[in-house]
Amino acid sequence: MSSITANAEAPASPELDRQPPGIRPSFLSNIATVLGGQIACAVVALGIEICYARLLGPVGRGQISLCMMAIAMGTLIGGLGGEIPIVVWTAGARQPSREWLPAVFFWGAIGSATAAALWAQIYWHWHPTFLQGITSALAGLVIAAIPVSIFFSYFVAILTGLERFQLRAGLSLASQIVEFIAIVVLVGLFGRSAEVAVLGVLSGLIVGTAITVGFLKEPLRGMWKFGSARKKLGSALSLGLRGQLGDLASFFNYRLDVFIVNSFLGPAQVGLYAVGVVVSESIWQIPQAAAVALFPRTARTLDRGATEFTCLVLRQVLLLAVLLGIVMAVSSPILIPMLFGARFSPAVAVIWWILPGTIALSLGKVMSADLAARGKPEYSSIFALVSLAVTVILDFALIPRMGIQGAALASSIAYLVDSALLAIALKHLLKVTWRSLLAPTGAEFAAYHEAFLRCWAWLRLATVSGGAD
Repeated sequence: MSSITANAEAPASPELDRQPPGIRPSFLSNIATVLGGQIACAVVALGIEICYARLLGPVGRGQISLCMMAIAMGTLIGGLGGEIPIVVWTAGARQPSREWLPAVFFWGAIGSATAAALWAQIYWHWHPTFLQGITSALAGLVIAAIPVSIFFSYFVAILTGLERFQLRAGLSLASQIVEFIAIVVLVGLFGRSAEVAVLGVLSGLIVGTAITVGFLKEPLRGMWKFGSARKKLGSALSLGLRGQLGDLASFFNYRLDVFIVNSFLGPAQVGLYAVGVVVSESIWQIPQAAAVALFPRTARTLDRGATEFTCLVLRQVLLLAVLLGIVMAVSSPILIPMLFGARFSPAVAVIWWILPGTIALSLGKVMSADLAARGKPEYSSIFALVSLAVTVILDFALIPRMGIQGAALASSIAYLVDSALLAIALKHLLKVTWRSLLAPTGAEFAAYHEAFLRCWAWLRLATVSGGAD
């Protein structure tokens, strides 16, 4: 494990991190930065979702969802898990990037070509029913988006390993804004269609990638000089694939139901289902931010309190996820028709069925990040495969009987299974009790109470001051 773990005292790579290790941003600062960026992106994404729903309706929204799932699948397959070695080796900062980055990019180039060829074979030669609704033009846009998405994810992984979360958040937001603007402009020029929307997504990816390359000119110099990184070809592929298997299984666990719903029920039901899933997954904003910030921190502090810190983070994430889930369950019957239109009211039941699993997987995301940082991404891979089997069995059993609500129930159960297995593995690896892993302490509740009182006092003072004015 020593080859892929980080040490905060190790000298930083001058190419990748010009900040001395001792002045790295704090974990809370990193979470705040990542979360702020995610919330800003989520606001833009909400605007995009509303445009999809209002302009294209359930059928168009379903076509877009299918294309986005295809792009994500191609990115996972073609990326070969390259983000994991990038984050781990960048966070460790034990060797110059020129000694390993070309190896990762080599596999990314091979993977991009493979994923694009695989998609072409599936769409144009096999013509599966689960891709009904995707036109030839949409399929071509998917092929164009796959390599761009792969390398954009690699560049973002470099920023994650460096813990440059402010820049990472800004670039992600810029990409989303370009996507939104492109969709509005293209709809005005060419009319309402799923093709125009997916072209807008591709535009955002291209611009985001170009901007990111501009900020990473120094570390990316020589990224195509594969000869200097020959010794790392094997280890880069091995570490990436160990995590990629889990990522692929997780992807199919999260998204296979979209294709099965399309096969049984058609693009319109996919559109309704996709809205419910997207809304329910909004409670992952804080857990995802915690997972992103925890990955490099755990990798560089394994021998200095990483276990206790991970438990602390998990306890807070669980409490927040439960509270947000309750708020979402109560508010969704009002907000869904208001934002997306009455046609999308069936998405409310989807949210209710999938919420228990979504809450559980909030913990799973953080636990997976911690396990990967400890050089154990295979745990996530194995458990994701188990939950994928649960998803497949339940999807075929429930979707014909319950429609999109059955898909949501199947996903919820699979998420619960995945998260439970991750929790068991992490508890065993960290050698801690269930209480310390998941139950907030009395001191933590006291801190919450004190924070609430301070916020309440501030709000009262602000109200009184406003009234006096």
